Amino acid sequence: MAARRPAARLATLLADPRRALLVAAALLAAVPCLDVLGDPDLWWHLRSGRWILDHLAISPTELYSYTAPGAIWTPHEWLSEVVFALLASAGGLLLVALVMAAVAWSGLWACALRARDGGAGTLAIAAALVVGARAAEPVLGTRPQVATFALTAWTLLIAERHLARGGRVRWLLPPLVALWANVHAGFLGGLAVLAVVVGVETVKLRLRLRGASTAARVRQLAIATGVAAVAAMLNPVGPRLYAYAVATSSTVKAKPIVEWMAPNLHDPGLWPFAFLAVSTAALVVLGRRIDLRDRVLAAAAVAASFVAVRNIALLVAIALPAWTAAVDLTAGAALARRRRATATARPRPVTPSTVLAGALIVLCGAFGLGAGVARAASDASAAGVAAVYPRCAVAALQRAPEGTHVFAAYGSGGYLIDELWPQVRVYEYGELVADSDAVFTRYLRIAAGATAAPSALSLLDSSRTDAVLFPAGALTRELDASGVWHRVLDDHGALLYSRGTPAWATSASASC
Repeated sequence: MAARRPAARLATLLADPRRALLVAAALLAAVPCLDVLGDPDLWWHLRSGRWILDHLAISPTELYSYTAPGAIWTPHEWLSEVVFALLASAGGLLLVALVMAAVAWSGLWACALRARDGGAGTLAIAAALVVGARAAEPVLGTRPQVATFALTAWTLLIAERHLARGGRVRWLLPPLVALWANVHAGFLGGLAVLAVVVGVETVKLRLRLRGASTAARVRQLAIATGVAAVAAMLNPVGPRLYAYAVATSSTVKAKPIVEWMAPNLHDPGLWPFAFLAVSTAALVVLGRRIDLRDRVLAAAAVAASFVAVRNIALLVAIALPAWTAAVDLTAGAALARRRRATATARPRPVTPSTVLAGALIVLCGAFGLGAGVARAASDASAAGVAAVYPRCAVAALQRAPEGTHVFAAYGSGGYLIDELWPQVRVYEYGELVADSDAVFTRYLRIAAGATAAPSALSLLDSSRTDAVLFPAGALTRELDASGVWHRVLDDHGALLYSRGTPAWATSASASC
């Protein structure tokens, strides 16, 4: 009899179409979280993780460029990089992508739990999982920022459950933030969210507003938040990480990097985000019967998401549960009456036809997830990587002597680091964004093929660049006309040049 109970519970689950739909939605929500090659920084994260494991230490200075020798390196993602390297050594890029997709999916599930705590129904939660996943898709994938998305969602779940139920759950916050401070510098945003929650709850108490928690629970949450702020200093650079996080947020906004720019709503890939942001503003911020805390957090998240693309994930983590509850509230009195009637009526009978219908719904979700995993496996293969990154040019550069300086397109720099460092060093890559504004400015002039002083060619000369790997355009036309630079090969649109004709360049293939 006991052996039959799991099967009976499964049959009961499948016989309820709403629950079956929720399971299918949960499976489908994992698909947008799967992205192997969407973030070019993945490659230098892998290299950094391997360096840390090889040396059992963290380098105090930048390793990979020839334009910022000796620059201080703040290891704000060192633990993510170690995890990436370990996963890649165990199962390749696909395993890294699958684990990070699971991390992102856990954040969505935390949002679902918060929505359920807020009284949202099964259908609304199912819809929210899919909408939230599609909205956050442009900033998910194999990147440490995904941890900030998930941990923001879990932090809010812990805080809200403490305010509603009390207990010791609040003491999960300090170790969670300590972990967060070692996987991504976005922990500062998590602390800011906790501070807003404490502040709004204090206002609700003062004004005796509906839904206010008790003064004791608000005070306990404030203390736990303070302890978490101290726990964040348990990282390789201690309190200096706070200064780094603030400085990075204030400096990179001026640089033309997509994830730090305002969302381009002409891009169809951002339309799910636009839908979520606009509907959140309408339903949560402007609607009725929504808690003040949810209104304030949602308004801040919507505003932040229109400032920078990377904040889209925070919009989902912060505002999706309130959006779910608002959708549930606006579904109409008829649906509410039907939900109450269903709750008081006899359970739906479990019959072969109802179980089969539920199984088909779940199988649709499983099929979608399987297709997403198959696509990720293809992207993670050698052929998939070669379709995105210049493998042929890398093979040519492998013949270059150690210490070769290569100016490469921003998105290719990390790949060259992973494949060729320390033999090759690059002009610019993602980690230099925060600490080397001047290098990035010069990079942009070179990439644009500037002819006015300082020209692209003069900057290449002054930096002692030995090779250039860049897509055809203004820069490559300048190189072709210079008489100094030799075109080595064309790697499917990425042109490789050498200064003169050294031995490695003359022995390379003329085409890929």
